[in-house]
Amino acid sequence: MRVGVLVPVHGFAPYLPETLDAILGQRSSAALEVVVVDDGSSLPIVLHPDHADRVRLVRRDAAGGPAAARAAGLAALDDGVAAVALCDADDTWLPGSVARAVDALDAEPAAGWAFGGAVVVGPGGRPTGEAWATLSPGRHAAGTFAARLYTANPIPTSSVVLRRSALDAAGGFAGPVRVAEDWELWLRLCAAGQDAVCVGAPAVRYRRHPGGLTADVARLAAAQLIVHELHADVVGLQVAAGIVADDHAALAAGLARAGDHAGASAAWAQVAAARPLQRGERLRRAALRVPLVRGRLGRTDPYRG
Repeated sequence: MRVGVLVPVHGFAPYLPETLDAILGQRSSAALEVVVVDDGSSLPIVLHPDHADRVRLVRRDAAGGPAAARAAGLAALDDGVAAVALCDADDTWLPGSVARAVDALDAEPAAGWAFGGAVVVGPGGRPTGEAWATLSPGRHAAGTFAARLYTANPIPTSSVVLRRSALDAAGGFAGPVRVAEDWELWLRLCAAGQDAVCVGAPAVRYRRHPGGLTADVARLAAAQLIVHELHADVVGLQVAAGIVADDHAALAAGLARAGDHAGASAAWAQVAAARPLQRGERLRRAALRVPLVRGRLGRTDPYRG
């Protein structure tokens, strides 16, 4: 099976050489065709000499986000590529990750995509100790998996390998959000009837750092809100309403961190209209009314509470 690897990049990319080293160092029976997509960086991306002859570099004139960049990379792949592997430019594949995913798809010919777990590391590459949610190994039927995915996204983007036919069935990479675009794709894959296979073993070193897209808590929460509203039929309107209320709570916390206290107050009002506030939520909402207190709301690690 020929596998195309898509690596979207925008702006300063200090981890890209490490990412490409790990991709090109994979030992797999699958032939890898690697495409790096420069998503409209103000200073064009330049590949290291060690990678330039082994990686195709595609440039978009304007930034469109990860999904648009992956779509450009997909268009650049040879027609003979049967599967597409995803890897973000700040993550690092673990040895053998592609081979395990391809073997899993070979063992489950009716499944459309495969994924693994993640080890979370910090900017310097050391594990943070953060636990990544794990799923049971084996095949997950699209009809029931969609409801599990609607609640939360436990799938590291850089662990995913998709059959090209499954991606086509789901409508490709293009979606309604620029953040959480991966999560929205997983839900579209399920809606298209594409079963998934969980490899079980960690596949990637997922990097937390201030420049990552998920570091903007408010932006991520706003995107999650859109995803949940679009796919509410997966769980039904009553369940979806509770999850959307939680999105508004996350948005309120993110806006408070960013100093948008009026926006945070409005988001808390949305939560209160949907369900009773929990004690901690009531305290955070009340803190917005106290100038000396609300300035402290953004000082904690967003990944640890």
